[in-house]
Amino acid sequence: MSQRKRRGVTLVELIAVMAVLIILGGVILPTLTATRRDVYVKAAADMVRGRMTEARSKAIENGQAYRFAISEDGRRIRIAPDTYEALGELATSDDDSSPILIREDDLPKGVTVQLYGEEAEFAVQDSSGWKRLVTFQADGTCREDSAELLVSEKGVTPLLISIRGLTGATTTSKIPAAGGAKP
Repeated sequence: MSQRKRRGVTLVELIAVMAVLIILGGVILPTLTATRRDVYVKAAADMVRGRMTEARSKAIENGQAYRFAISEDGRRIRIAPDTYEALGELATSDDDSSPILIREDDLPKGVTVQLYGEEAEFAVQDSSGWKRLVTFQADGTCREDSAELLVSEKGVTPLLISIRGLTGATTTSKIPAAGGAKP
């Protein structure tokens, strides 16, 4: 009996491998899509926390209160001296080593920030449409006793940023999504 060497794969083997790859792709693809969308919410939360830290450090550095605010639709954030909107002008710094800072940023597409809980009805809105969420004092504390901000996108688990008034420290935690709707 002579033995023949095989030089390829059979059609059945090829179909079996293709079926396994299709099944794996069907399982992995939704996970990758959800992970990518979750990244936008995490990036926005990191941006919000970073800007709040920046506002707190500028308040300490310049010796004047800085506010963290959001636009009416919750898609933009802003830090500025607390006197800016109230007076329509900037208070000048005595020395040029710490310039006055006003920074506005767009959140990732589809992501919004809003006050969460009972504090939501007490947000102060200025004449240009910015809602003040928290104000950091010159000593590093937060004017508000505490505040909670919800960072959300439809269909993704929202993140809750909590600000402790006494220290100005922030923490981030996940909260269960209620059908992707805003509370």
